[in-house]
Amino acid sequence: MQTLIKILQGRLSGTSRVLVIGASVVLLPCIILPTWNITLAAPQYPDGLEITIYPNTVAGDLREVNILNHYIGMREIAPDEFSEFRFIPFFILRFLALAMLAGVAGQMVVAVLGYIDFVIFGVVMLSTLQHWLSEFGQNLSPEAPLSLEPFSAKFLGTTQIGQFSVASMPALGAVLMAIAASIGPIVVLIEWRKLKRTE
Repeated sequence: MQTLIKILQGRLSGTSRVLVIGASVVLLPCIILPTWNITLAAPQYPDGLEITIYPNTVAGDLREVNILNHYIGMREIAPDEFSEFRFIPFFILRFLALAMLAGVAGQMVVAVLGYIDFVIFGVVMLSTLQHWLSEFGQNLSPEAPLSLEPFSAKFLGTTQIGQFSVASMPALGAVLMAIAASIGPIVVLIEWRKLKRTE
């Protein structure tokens, strides 16, 4: 515990500062890059249908997917329905600013607080994605032309829904955010080893 307190009170080494600033550079393009991809594949759609989730909207083959959703009683996917999109770019900018501040000022406590905030954001966003996938799949209209058992598509991996195979995978934006997140434990390890050398 004392070691952890000392690390938090300490200043970042040169290597750690470069890594933290590097994390902010990695986060910058995540504001506009696609975050998540959902692909629907079936015999009648050999090329598949794709929904791409960006930090501020949903795009892709929405028209075709919404037509299919109508037949199974799922409500229409409308980008304006997801209020989270109004805030995600600002959260990414906040993490970027905290990482840059920690790197320039060299304060470990700022880096740790920014990292904790970033991890919480990631957990909340993945939980929200799973919530929406379940919300759409579980609340099917009983008056739909085609009868289908309610389902919960997985936010990561493949779910079989009738004739469709639905694959949900991270896109480039999420991969870059994961890379930025991986820098946090590396910095803690560097600072811990530095402290051990000076004791």
